[in-house]
Amino acid sequence: MTNMPLGALLLVAYDITVRQLSGAPDAISEKYDIAAKAEHSVSRDEMLRMIQALLADRFKLVLRRETKDVPVYALTVAPGGPKLRHSTSADDERTTPRIPARAGGAESNGSVFFTNESMADFAWALTRMAGIGDRVVVDNTGLVGNYDFTLTFVRDTTPPAVEVKEPAVTPDGPPIFLAVREQLGLKLEAKRAPVEFVVIEHIERPSEN
Repeated sequence: MTNMPLGALLLVAYDITVRQLSGAPDAISEKYDIAAKAEHSVSRDEMLRMIQALLADRFKLVLRRETKDVPVYALTVAPGGPKLRHSTSADDERTTPRIPARAGGAESNGSVFFTNESMADFAWALTRMAGIGDRVVVDNTGLVGNYDFTLTFVRDTTPPAVEVKEPAVTPDGPPIFLAVREQLGLKLEAKRAPVEFVVIEHIERPSEN
């Protein structure tokens, strides 16, 4: 990891979005270069546990996890079924942690392209996007496997009111809620669900190597 903010490393290590992190001091904006290598091949979950151990050892990180019942957007399959094609990319067994470079999609000419994307990864990516508001998106599609698809939507930073059923399409494209439904055959439903949050209780700047 090169020039990576400590806060971003925390999000990777605990597989959360910024909306799920609290108690964060100013120190998490500081950037670090970290080079680490396991002694043998590891799974994605093992890699995350190793990063968590590094944070506890070098940054003296102490945190607690809290699960709260909060408003979320549930990603579900819309009437008519999904408009997705299964990925032709080789399955990498998802050994890489969930980061924007892998799961966040690649943006070009106003569209976001997703390759070999699971629905859990897509829900995570949606949580990060403008127009969603402060809610976490949870995957309730029940769809398994990985998919290749493109999403084009207007970058509206204000999410529509829950009661708005048909948000207007602008010349730049549809809002994200409409785009997800019409382009992907999925929908975002407002509901409440348990979500895990990570609260930082103590963290220190590391000593030099």
